[in-house]
Amino acid sequence: MGQVSPVTAWLILAAGIGAVFIILTTAHDPLTVNFGFSILAGITVWSAIPALSDIFVKAGLKGMDLSKKSKQIIPESMGMVAGLIYLVTMFLFIPFPFMKWFTASRDGDLQELTLLTFPNLKLAELLSALLSVQSMVFLGFADDVLDIRWRFKMPLPAIAAIPLLMVYWVNSGVTYIVVPIPLRSFLGQLIDLGALYYVYMGMVAIFCTHSINIMAGINGVEVGQSLVIACSIAINDVFFLQSDKSGAPAIETHLFSLYFILPFIGVSLGLLIHNWYPSKVFIGDTYCYFAGMTFAVVGILAHYSKTLLLFFIPQIFNFLLSSPQLFRLVPCPRHRVPRYNRGTNLLEPSRVVLDQEALDAESFLSQHASDQKQSVQRQGSLGRSPSTASLISSLNDGTDQSSSIARPATPLSAFQRLQLVPPPGSQLRRLGWLCVKLLEALGLTHVRYDSKTGQRPLEMTNLTILNLILLKTGPMSERNLTVSVMVVQVVCSIIAFFIRHRLVYFVYDVVS
Repeated sequence: MGQVSPVTAWLILAAGIGAVFIILTTAHDPLTVNFGFSILAGITVWSAIPALSDIFVKAGLKGMDLSKKSKQIIPESMGMVAGLIYLVTMFLFIPFPFMKWFTASRDGDLQELTLLTFPNLKLAELLSALLSVQSMVFLGFADDVLDIRWRFKMPLPAIAAIPLLMVYWVNSGVTYIVVPIPLRSFLGQLIDLGALYYVYMGMVAIFCTHSINIMAGINGVEVGQSLVIACSIAINDVFFLQSDKSGAPAIETHLFSLYFILPFIGVSLGLLIHNWYPSKVFIGDTYCYFAGMTFAVVGILAHYSKTLLLFFIPQIFNFLLSSPQLFRLVPCPRHRVPRYNRGTNLLEPSRVVLDQEALDAESFLSQHASDQKQSVQRQGSLGRSPSTASLISSLNDGTDQSSSIARPATPLSAFQRLQLVPPPGSQLRRLGWLCVKLLEALGLTHVRYDSKTGQRPLEMTNLTILNLILLKTGPMSERNLTVSVMVVQVVCSIIAFFIRHRLVYFVYDVVS
């Protein structure tokens, strides 16, 4: 993993000692203690990963980076290390939000802070949240080891969120939504969704987890996007803590959010150092599950799930873009990551085959024409006749003399002329064909058609935001692609802040 310079080692040691000092001297302030634990968690992840890498490799959790010329063995599923250290950190932090109840007798406030006033529901929220995160860490690791099918792992986040939803129900969690001002004359001010609200929260857990998982495949992109989202959540929490308009309930919920997000930022930074290009470790599905459930936990229990989804704008776009492949309207390969070009050492948009039979025939005809052209040129160099010259000319134009024979054209129906149905011979169904044409018209994919009719689709670029960036900008290095994704995430977070704290007043009169 490489040697650490003496200066770096001393800086890390000083940061660790400083974090311990913060924890010991500010035990009465849970947020400051949490910040100290976050520093320690990041340092621990950074130092533990090199020490545990060989153990993971010996256990068979290893792979090769296919986007590199060198095929070095790299440990996989190292997100498990970050997840476990995060959980240990949060377990150690549990007593501190309730420290004043533990020190009541020493401070002379025993009569005021009796067991009857102990916030049992707040403790239940904390423990249920940790149980949900812990469940997803181990389910993610099981997915890395067992390679669970999508049809089975899709509902896992909703199942892991059940303890969270139970505590939400016991704590008399609200199930109503505030209707936007323009619609209140039709729907009223509030709508109680009842049980549907719990379905919505389960769907939030599913989306947060899997949206990070499908926007992956290159060094640092999973941790990078998660880190930007986590920092955006932390900034939003601090904004509410500093705002004069925030009441006691809002302050309490955003403090709860920071308790979970700050240690997550710490372990993610420690992991990103090793996962950044060129990556020394792979994080696996474990980290994606862990990150998604952490975001879902704070969004649900801190009552800002709609704000949370604003920070997922790139993930929402990537999901919508990927939907035709995810729902099998068009073919979906197992891996849709960008294609690595060994000659240029750059990433290019990967493609999915839409019609294998037609593509094989196209390749055969192209190769046959190329071979025939070379043969004619060799004969012509020895002394070609006028007929030979005309044949070479026709081959250079991409045609042959037999194509001049008149052939009856297959009549097209009105829907085919409007391109609302697939052309004859296409393997795409109507809905898949419409998706392909719509995405092509919007410039979100590039479709290759057969050379004979120009209507039968052969292949298209895979429908992910990574391939879309490469399609618009051209081939780029893996590092630059990761940076581009993080820049997009930052820009979308800025837009989310503008929507949440400025445009929101046009549709809601009370914002908390």
